[in-house]
Amino acid sequence: MDTPLMIVAGLSLVALPLAARLLVAVQQGWRPKWRLAGARPAEGASLRVTARVQLSPQHSLHVVETGGRTLLLACSPGGVRLLQRARRPESPAALAATARAR
Repeated sequence: MDTPLMIVAGLSLVALPLAARLLVAVQQGWRPKWRLAGARPAEGASLRVTARVQLSPQHSLHVVETGGRTLLLACSPGGVRLLQRARRPESPAALAATARAR
């Protein structure tokens, strides 16, 4: 047997069982933990997408409300970028009560 052929045979004896095990794990719902880091809001935090605009098949804008703030996010194949952060505006009733108190 040629040496390169022996190397390929040896690697396939190791690689094929590993690939099969990974395939079974993914089919059963396993997901790497590093992919989920930061993907979920903190315990008890509320996160709400209030608007979404599709700019192109791979680019979009999202308005997200969380923790008393409103965020404008741009999503693209390169990732997510924060464009604007603002405090959530008060309700008209709260503004009227503040105006009467003055």
